[in-house]
Amino acid sequence: MNQRLTLALGAASTCALVGASLIGGGGLLAWPGGEIYGHSWVQWWWGEGLDPATLAHGASGWRVIDPLITALAGVLSWNGVALGGVALAFVGGAALARRTGGSPVVGGVTLALAPIFLGSLASGLSEDAALGLVALALALMSEPEGGGTARWRARLLGGALLGLTAWCGLYLALIGAGLALLVGAVSLLRERRGWLEWLGSACLAGILTAPALLGQGERLSGEGHRLGEVVERVEPLWRINPWRGADLASFFAPGAAPLQPEDLVRLHPAYLGFAALALAVYGGWSRWWLALIAAVALSTGATLSFAGEPLGIDNPFVGALAHVPGLELLNHHGRLLLGGAIALAALAARGGARLSARFGDRAPLARIAFAGLIALEIALASPAPLPLPITPATIDPVWYTLADGDGAVLVVPMAGPGINFQRPLYEQRAHGRRLALHVNRPGWSVAKDPLGRWLSALGQPHTPPPPEAPDTAGLRRKGIRTLVVRDAYVQEVTSTLGAPTRVEVGGAVWEL
Repeated sequence: MNQRLTLALGAASTCALVGASLIGGGGLLAWPGGEIYGHSWVQWWWGEGLDPATLAHGASGWRVIDPLITALAGVLSWNGVALGGVALAFVGGAALARRTGGSPVVGGVTLALAPIFLGSLASGLSEDAALGLVALALALMSEPEGGGTARWRARLLGGALLGLTAWCGLYLALIGAGLALLVGAVSLLRERRGWLEWLGSACLAGILTAPALLGQGERLSGEGHRLGEVVERVEPLWRINPWRGADLASFFAPGAAPLQPEDLVRLHPAYLGFAALALAVYGGWSRWWLALIAAVALSTGATLSFAGEPLGIDNPFVGALAHVPGLELLNHHGRLLLGGAIALAALAARGGARLSARFGDRAPLARIAFAGLIALEIALASPAPLPLPITPATIDPVWYTLADGDGAVLVVPMAGPGINFQRPLYEQRAHGRRLALHVNRPGWSVAKDPLGRWLSALGQPHTPPPPEAPDTAGLRRKGIRTLVVRDAYVQEVTSTLGAPTRVEVGGAVWEL
C-alpha cells in the first residue's frame, strides 16, 4: 500500500476512534467534570470580542493562555480542535519517526493516542491540543534531509513552528524548548559545523515566542500563585493523577480508574503502554531515551507516591528544576510527560521499523499491525479515556429567559460534589449577563449575608438551616438582581423564598 495513503488512513482511523462517542448524538468531546465548560466560555467571549471583566468576577485583565487555539476553536468548535489536535499529533509523530529512522505509522499512532495527551483533551485543556506541532518542529530541526540551503530551511522552519507553540500553550512552549535543547546539544556534539543553523533556529523561535510570553502578565510573574497549603493524602484516582504529579505506579499499571460521573477532576494518565515500550527497547539506544527518562523523572512532582500512597520522599530532580527562574510556577508536573510521549513515539517507531524489517515483503503490514496493537492496548488496558467521553452541550431554556434582565445573576447550587462550578460560564452564552461567581474558584463571597450563606451551602454535604427571616437586600447590595436555582433545589428554595418569578426547563428564576 502507498505510504501516504497508509498514513492518511491511519490518521483518519485514529481520529474516528477518539471521536467515536459522537456517533448517534452530539455534545463536547470531554469529561464533564473537567474544565471543558470554562475553556468553552473563554472561546465564546474571545470570539465575540467581549470584555471578560464584565462577565464574571476575577476575569479582569484576563489573558487567553492559548490565543492560536482559541481562535481556531471559534471556527472549528471544541470538537474540531480536539480531533484536529489528534490528527496533528499523528502527523507530528509520523514526521518525527520518519526523520529519526522509524516507522511513521507507529510514531503517529503512539503520539496521537498517548494517554497523557488523551487525558488533556478529555480535561478540556485546549492549550495542550497542539502537541503535534512540537513533534513536527522537532522533526524539522533534528535530522534535516540534504545539506546547505535545504538544511537551513528545515531548521529555520522548525524554529518557527517551535515559536508558534508559545501561542498554543505555555506548557507546550516549555516542553518544546526543553526537547529542542536536548536535540540541539546532541546534534552539535556530532557535528559542530551546524551551530549557526541551530543559532538561527533558536533566534527565530525566541522572536516568535517573546510577544506571547509578554502577554501573559500575572501568569509568569507568580502573583497570587499557589495560595493555600498542600496536604499529602491517599489518592484513590492515582491512575489518572488528578493533582500535581504522576504516581509512580501509574506509568505501568493497567486498568481504568474508579471514576464516578460526579467526580470533578482533570485527567492526566501517565500510562506508557507495554507495546510501545517493548518496541522502544527493541529499537535500541537513542538520544530520545534521555528525553523519555527526563520527562518521567520530572513528571512525578515534588514528592513521590506509589499506588496512591504518599512515600514521604522528595524528588531531587524537581527540586533542582524549581531553582530555574520561572519553573517554580509549574502547577502540575504530570503534564511534562507530554514531552515524554513525543520521545516514546520516536523510540517505538524506531523499534517498529527495525522489527518489521524481519518480515521481508510483509514489513508494511507488520508496521500497521504494531500500530494497531498499540491502539488496542490503549483502548482496552490503559486508564486513558478512549474514545473521549461526552459532555452535554445543550443549554436549558431557563437561561434564555434571562437575556432581557439587568444586574448580576447568582446560580444555585454554586459548588459541591458533582457540581461543576464552571457550568454557568458556558450557559452564559445564552444571556450574556454578569455572573456572581469567580472564574477560577467555586462559591461566592456572601459570608456576611445570612441568605447568601445559606444559598452558598446548598449542594454541600452539610447545609445549615435557612434564615428565619430571609432578606434579599444583602444580595442586591452586591449587584445581584436575579437568582437561578437548578431543578433539584427549586423546592427547597421555594420553601424559604416563596414562589419563583418563573419556572422553565432547567430550573426556576427569582427576580430580586
